[in-house]
Amino acid sequence: MENIAEIVEAIREPAEVLSQHPDDLGVKQALEKAINAAKRAFKQLPSVSMGSLQDVSLIIEWNEQVLSVVPEKHAFRATLLGDLSYAYYQRFSITGSDANVNDLNRAVQLAEEDVPATRPETEQRMLALVNLNQMLQNRYDYTRDKQDINRAISVGEDAAERIPKDSRYTALILRRLAISRGKLFELTHNLDDAERALNTAEAAVKTAESQGDGPGVAIGSNTVARILGRRFEQTANIEDLDRAIDVLTATVPLIPKNQIDYVVGTSYLATLLGIRYEQQGDVDDLSASISYTKSVLQLISNDDTERPVQLFNLANRLVGRAQYTGVLSDLDDAVDCGRQALRLVRANHPERTNWLRGLSQFLGLRFSMGSKNPQDIQEAIDLSRQAAQKFEGDDMGMRAALANVLSNLLKEKYDQYGEAANLDEAIDVLREVIHGGLPETLPERGYLELDLGDVLHARFDHTGDVTDLEKSREAFQRAWESRISPLTIRIRAAVRAADVAKKQLESHNSSDPSLLLQYWTEISSDLDHALGLLHALSPRHMQNVNKQQMLKRFAGLGANAAAAALNAGKEASYALQQLELGRGVISGLVLDLRTDLSFLREEHSEWADELSRLRSMLDSGHSALLTTGSLESGSQARRRAEMDLEKLLTKIRSEKGFERFLMPPTVEQLMEAAETDPAVVLNVSSFRCDAFIVDKHRIKLLELPLLSLEDIQSYAKGLKDRPDSLSSVLEWLWSSAVHPVLNELGFDRPLPLDEDSWPHIWWIPVGPLNSLPLHAAGYHNKHSGETALDCVMSSYSSSLKSLLAGRRQKIQQYDSGPINALLVSMKSTPSRSPLRYAEPEVAMLEKLCPALNATPIRPVQDKVSVLEQLGSCDIFHFAGHGTSNSSDPSQSALLLRDWEKSPLTVEDLRNEKLQEKPPFLAYLSACSTGANEVLGLVDEGIHLGYACQLAGFRHVVGTLWTVSDPFCVNVARKFYETIRSEGKTDAAVHRGLHLALGELRDVQVGATTRGSGNGAIDAAGPDDEGEGIAILGRENVDGNDDGNDGGRTAQSSGSRKGDGVDDEEPSMNSLWVPFVHFGA
Repeated sequence: MENIAEIVEAIREPAEVLSQHPDDLGVKQALEKAINAAKRAFKQLPSVSMGSLQDVSLIIEWNEQVLSVVPEKHAFRATLLGDLSYAYYQRFSITGSDANVNDLNRAVQLAEEDVPATRPETEQRMLALVNLNQMLQNRYDYTRDKQDINRAISVGEDAAERIPKDSRYTALILRRLAISRGKLFELTHNLDDAERALNTAEAAVKTAESQGDGPGVAIGSNTVARILGRRFEQTANIEDLDRAIDVLTATVPLIPKNQIDYVVGTSYLATLLGIRYEQQGDVDDLSASISYTKSVLQLISNDDTERPVQLFNLANRLVGRAQYTGVLSDLDDAVDCGRQALRLVRANHPERTNWLRGLSQFLGLRFSMGSKNPQDIQEAIDLSRQAAQKFEGDDMGMRAALANVLSNLLKEKYDQYGEAANLDEAIDVLREVIHGGLPETLPERGYLELDLGDVLHARFDHTGDVTDLEKSREAFQRAWESRISPLTIRIRAAVRAADVAKKQLESHNSSDPSLLLQYWTEISSDLDHALGLLHALSPRHMQNVNKQQMLKRFAGLGANAAAAALNAGKEASYALQQLELGRGVISGLVLDLRTDLSFLREEHSEWADELSRLRSMLDSGHSALLTTGSLESGSQARRRAEMDLEKLLTKIRSEKGFERFLMPPTVEQLMEAAETDPAVVLNVSSFRCDAFIVDKHRIKLLELPLLSLEDIQSYAKGLKDRPDSLSSVLEWLWSSAVHPVLNELGFDRPLPLDEDSWPHIWWIPVGPLNSLPLHAAGYHNKHSGETALDCVMSSYSSSLKSLLAGRRQKIQQYDSGPINALLVSMKSTPSRSPLRYAEPEVAMLEKLCPALNATPIRPVQDKVSVLEQLGSCDIFHFAGHGTSNSSDPSQSALLLRDWEKSPLTVEDLRNEKLQEKPPFLAYLSACSTGANEVLGLVDEGIHLGYACQLAGFRHVVGTLWTVSDPFCVNVARKFYETIRSEGKTDAAVHRGLHLALGELRDVQVGATTRGSGNGAIDAAGPDDEGEGIAILGRENVDGNDDGNDGGRTAQSSGSRKGDGVDDEEPSMNSLWVPFVHFGA
């Protein structure tokens, strides 16, 4: 690179000669020298634009001298005008101060003079028009003067009309015109402007394609994506956002990384992915956004004017990740990035106000999420007020954003310190913006109305002023009605509106039926609105772990909607449909994707083939550990597949006989699910608790006045903290829930264990009832027969939809020929206690295999080998350690040899697709294989047992909590002996587990009643000869008495719990309780 000082000197000398001696004979020679030096200077300009202001100023100063002496008709004059115009803009970009706005004006003036200095209908004229268009846009970006952008459009249209279609500059001119039209749309919010901008941008891309201009296609696609993104912000049409991301994902990699358009495209792709994460909550989008932003920062220098922009983009994404993961270090990094960005920009930078707002938000979140540092919250409020005071523009979206942050900070401070003045100020801030001309069409309106509702509600709690409560509900309802706001905002608003209506009802303290009906109708309506959006919040394309995060926020919504519907006088069938709609969302989507297509194939084979292809893409179970590029491309493919699937489903449902294809079950279909045996859905809500008793003829509602959500939570917590309280829990459960149901069904008469015609019930518990053993409810120590186990055979299902899917599953004739039994015995597991009885249990089953017409298969005890064998087995029996993940239930696992590196998880099992040849039985003889410890996801059926059902197993035996190693042998022995005697049928599975639990209960309760306590009990052993074994209580069963068990209960008690947590086990007489059956 040449030395700028030398170039300037080369310009100065001939320029001085020209200015002092314009008529000398050496003028021509001096002019040529000046022009050559000017050309060299302008070539250096991009290199110094981010460096020395002095260098750029010198170039401008002496080239102005050259311009003053270059004749009007000289061939170089037009070039000099254009280059000098660019130089002025570059100097403004460096300084950017109001004092230098004249640089912008001079840049436009020179660009205006450049146009007539070129010959008409030449490429030089076209380039001059392009430059003028750009300079007008640049000035508009700073001044927001509508005249500038209108003039830019006019100039662009002039160029577009004049340029020959085959010109190499046609695509460039169309793209610049599209950008100008897009900026006008951002100003006017007129969708016609957006349409014109989009059409022009697409024409630019087509022109570049026709000319084989790959970089032109990619750069033009950037413009298409930007216009789509802006239109999405206006309309909330998710298709625009998806398409913009698709376009950028496909085209940005085609741009060389050393070009500014690559940085611009990658940056905007990161922005759009961040927006989509905020809209839909897919953490894949967030991860990709962070990765792309970091890659942009690596490409730009520390003094690049784009750097603070990217630092702040990264800060925003890090905040999103902190809110998702709860990791506070991301918030610290976000605050640091925000501070860096603000240090790098001038006081009047157009984004400074927005970044002050952002930094205040980051500090506020750090305060609320953990720091509780009073300096954080006070600095946040001060910065937010400063940002609001500095803002002078007409951008209502920015006014709304400023009000949103400041009001949230003020409420956070009130929540922490109780200063009511903070609430008053927050309400004033929000009302000023909402009632100050905020358009109904702005997405920010939903946020502000939600904020206003929250603050008014908080002030009601403080003062008791019912006017605030009424205004709070009105604000929540307006937020719900803001259809362009994110789904999460709208759902939260509808739920909060229902909460307020409930509080209003309580404040009336009235028994007036008409008033009660009025309020409950409003509550029901609000919750129905929220429920209607729940499925849209967890689309098929989203990874299951991300769906879990979204659904946790709205746990219990279906239960409350059903209870509210009943209180509003609606039919029980309607309430049950609402309950079904709000539960098992993830598993319901999986069931849809794995439905039997044989009926569709008979009528429309081509549709069945296409549906099969699309659902394979959507049911792929792709991993969250992919690289950014592959993750994003996979996510995009799944999004497109979902869009194609929705279109195909619309087409299928238009055909006679397929109107309800993959739709939520009708009332008739819900009853079909209970055609052979009744199903009992126990709904739990703070509003009321009920049993929906479903059989093939009716849906009957049974109110349960003795059951309450508060009691359920209390007993469940008590059982977890004090396992020896199980007896009282079972007795309460009998009196409050199970006995009323059995009495209603006429099943409350105890039967002898060898009775042939035992009634059978499907239990479908809701909410925290999922953790309690309905099948074991009763007064066992009274020997009175007042127990569920003495009256009915019990099975469980996660939902009626799941039960219906099982009924419709292809039924194999498992007794018609030989089968395979996959047997896994984990006598020893790395880093876990040995299980003395795991091998005897599997050996017992292996001996029974000939009688079951089964070929025993003992696989290599690692994840890959077991999964490979699942597809060809009919029985899968696992005896070993299980572990329940308390933060992510999809990572609960069966522990094999390689579990520390590659555990066999719920997600792994759920991703298996065995529906074409569904296996008969998965018997998971380990701890907590039917348990989900995440309260917000208990209605999603995310545990090992149900994962096996989703994979295709017709029946699953699992456990609700810790089980005893030796007692597992007894249960398995009786279970399989029953199947040997009665055949591999549904009824034999129900009966087999029931008989096993009945026998073990009778032995244990009898022994305890006789005073044997926790000593040894003689029970039948694991072999066919009935050799007795001493079933130990809590003594050390493996002979390791050194006391060093690493905290593993299995080491000291023989349990099959694999998580290493020292939980106290239930007493000896309740070791039969945890075993449960899920199935069809």
